[in-house]
Amino acid sequence: MNTFQPGELVLLTSQKGKTWLVRAGSGSFSSHLGNVDLQEVVGRQEGEWLETNQGAKVFLFRPSLGDYIHKLKRRTQVIYPKDIGAFLVYGDIGLGDVVLESGIGSGALTLALLRAVGPSGRVISVEIRPEFAQLARKNIEVFFGKTPENHRLIVGDVTALPLATRVDRVVLDLPEPWHAVGAVSAALRTGGLLISLSPQVGQVQIMWQELRRHGYANVTTFELLKRNWKIDARRARPEDRMIGHTGFITVAKKIAHTLEEVPTIRDPEAPVPT
Repeated sequence: MNTFQPGELVLLTSQKGKTWLVRAGSGSFSSHLGNVDLQEVVGRQEGEWLETNQGAKVFLFRPSLGDYIHKLKRRTQVIYPKDIGAFLVYGDIGLGDVVLESGIGSGALTLALLRAVGPSGRVISVEIRPEFAQLARKNIEVFFGKTPENHRLIVGDVTALPLATRVDRVVLDLPEPWHAVGAVSAALRTGGLLISLSPQVGQVQIMWQELRRHGYANVTTFELLKRNWKIDARRARPEDRMIGHTGFITVAKKIAHTLEEVPTIRDPEAPVPT
């Protein structure tokens, strides 16, 4: 049986869906529902429940990456899971890839990148703000239980670093990502993909111009909106609140420099041109 082990992360969940992130076996936990002894979590399975000293039930689940991202400590707004999923799929990031990331923030996207590339891949994160780098490092250690061997975190300016490593993908979450295009393009292999997140469309336009100037093809920009639904025996309707615009995602492919007009490959999910 796959039971909870001492020190393992646990998502305590109330019957009304309130959640708390705790560690199995680490003392007691108190909430408005009462106290529970976390030592009692050890040896139990997912879906079982504990009763607080006030008689309330709290259920035991393993946190998903999305659960952890919403719970991690942060200094800035994290990249939402809906956008992280797009980075991995549209950026075609997978096992064995070497990924250069600039703008680590609180480490949410880094966690997903590390899982995607696996032990055979590498993630190189560059963060100019030491306090952000320190917090992200801690968040990553908490999730994995240690510092991943395939992660290298550099405190510095990505535009000024000598990037000697050849990488398969570049991921940017910067206020002015166009300033980094020249530097990261020197490290990105031909045929590699660059993925960038910007909150404002004006930033996207400047980024588009810089990418075209550096010989990128198939520059595509999109946004994702997420709306949950209320489903039960009596109703099926949208939630009153939704996760709307969080940022524009731009994906571009690096090609060999050419004097010809670079091609634009049609997005298969876009409407067919008439």
